[in-house]
Amino acid sequence: MKKRGTDSLETPVASLIDVVFLLIIFFVVTAAVDEEVIDETIQLARARSVAAEEQRHPLLVTVNVTEEGTYNIARQRMNLRQIQRIMQNMRARHGEEVPILIRADGRTEYRHVADLQDVITNAGFYRVRLAARADP
Repeated sequence: MKKRGTDSLETPVASLIDVVFLLIIFFVVTAAVDEEVIDETIQLARARSVAAEEQRHPLLVTVNVTEEGTYNIARQRMNLRQIQRIMQNMRARHGEEVPILIRADGRTEYRHVADLQDVITNAGFYRVRLAARADP
């Protein structure tokens, strides 16, 4: 019979450190993605009474409308036809209950917002909100 070795069991620390760094990088990148959705150049319209913001839905789609009437999603400039295709794909994948948030500049002509709302409702979505800034 062979004698059992007295080798001690050790955890490979080097590979654990690599995993920890990868997790840190993952969380930093995913946290920064939420910030990219909001176009900071847009100055929201003021609202006199604002309801409390509900918990953020993980599939929330934010569409920004600039003062000039251009549209962007996650800072990617798009026309209404491109937005319509995105909305149709979202509805096919996730259903009609995906919430849509429209962030329009306060100086935007409302026809641009109305055109966007038409595209969204024609795609079959009914949970559409308009963002506004609370009036102090």
